[in-house]
Amino acid sequence: MGIRERIISGLIKVSFRLEGFFPQFIKFYLNRKLREYEKKEVLTDYNIKAKRRGKYHYSFEVDLFLNIKETEVR
Repeated sequence: MGIRERIISGLIKVSFRLEGFFPQFIKFYLNRKLREYEKKEVLTDYNIKAKRRGKYHYSFEVDLFLNIKETEVR
């Protein structure tokens, strides 16, 4: 087994051990992206809840409050 295969197999093993933290990682990156939209004034506020339900099962609850400057009723 070459060095590449050892590194890849090691990374795969580590990633499965960190599986419990995946919801928090996803929540972190989602917060960063939604903060960008908030700075562009597309969103007024947002709330994210992330939970691990079981092995490889997660739930995410995202509340978005959109900033609608002009509304048109037809």
